[in-house]
Amino acid sequence: DEIARVLGEQAAAGRPLVVMNAPFDLTLLDRELRRHRATNLDRWFEPAPLRVLDPRVLDKHLDRYRKGRRTLTDLCAHYDVVLEGAHDAAADALAAMEVVRAVGRRFATRLERLSPAELHTLQSVWHAAQARGLQAWFARSGSPEAVDPAWPLRPELPAAA
Repeated sequence: DEIARVLGEQAAAGRPLVVMNAPFDLTLLDRELRRHRATNLDRWFEPAPLRVLDPRVLDKHLDRYRKGRRTLTDLCAHYDVVLEGAHDAAADALAAMEVVRAVGRRFATRLERLSPAELHTLQSVWHAAQARGLQAWFARSGSPEAVDPAWPLRPELPAAA
């Protein structure tokens, strides 16, 4: 509850959340809240909507033709952000925030007129398009891999009967 409460407070204060690969972390938090607290992440964002800045989605859309991986380590190297203590939650969060700032500086002319709400909505559209592209690539490659287009939180699937 503590993490969800703090995230909800930040959203209520009008601050977007910076979350690298948001569907993974936010969905994990949501499912843990459901499992252990009989609640969900949406409950904590009722007074104020969730607004997310996801460096992975932003970079992949704004610099879509750049080859290479888009892990936090790769994005830090590309945007000259120092990542000390990779895979430490605090270090990763700080690095993700710095990557978002660097993306904002590099693509200021494309982002400066967008509000956090508009940018959040656009990232949902961009992520879905990115997922469709990856799904098409998997299909052409003969891979059975499935890509979830939901962003920033994957919906809960109904329980199997």
